[in-house]
Amino acid sequence: MKTQQLYLLDSYAKEMAATILEVVPEGEKRFRVMLDSTVFYPMGGGQPTDQGMLTSDSWSGNVYQVMTKDGEIWHYVESEAAPTVGVKVHGVLNWDRRFRHMRLHSAGHMVDFAMYLLGYSPKQLVPTKGDHGKKPYIIYMGVLGKDIANELEEKSNELVAQSLTLSVSLGTLEEITKDAIYLQPGLPINKQLRKLTLEGVGSVADGGTQVERTREIGKITIPSVVEENGQTIVSYQIS
Repeated sequence: MKTQQLYLLDSYAKEMAATILEVVPEGEKRFRVMLDSTVFYPMGGGQPTDQGMLTSDSWSGNVYQVMTKDGEIWHYVESEAAPTVGVKVHGVLNWDRRFRHMRLHSAGHMVDFAMYLLGYSPKQLVPTKGDHGKKPYIIYMGVLGKDIANELEEKSNELVAQSLTLSVSLGTLEEITKDAIYLQPGLPINKQLRKLTLEGVGSVADGGTQVERTREIGKITIPSVVEENGQTIVSYQIS
């Protein structure tokens, strides 16, 4: 990957200086831009895309979407004029949008860590997929045959109230396995991975942006825990 992913180790970086590496037209007044570094999180892992602005001395563009395509990070930009390869730009996030997605993503992990502490995951309920956007949820393979919404909500908010530290680091699959409560199948063994650690609990592999302390998440509510087709679907919200 040609772009340095600044968000991997600092979710609170709101702006950056970068150089344009490549520009691809995407339609009228729309362009796909590759940078040498970015604080913009590309849509993925259940977390929505970041948005914001790119500006130089003579050009500006609205970043409406960031995505990974063919192994590279692309910033999709609306602008009156085409950006120029080699130009240095200043990038600024829409921070309110990003911080809400950070809170939602971390809230999802609190629900997941709560599942682990309650003894349900990963043996009885195996986490498979999550979405941390407008209608956040986590899907687990397996069912318990009982309603766990109240105890899951209580345990999740207990973790929030303790203001525990969420820390990130990079390591190989072998290194992050040492204190992982579980790992997703199919993780690559020949590249560095990002590990998310909840103080006093354990770690999981994760690539999204996170808050530094659990109290920043706010209150977590669990509107429903639905069992269907051999799966358990946990919907959650924050306030």
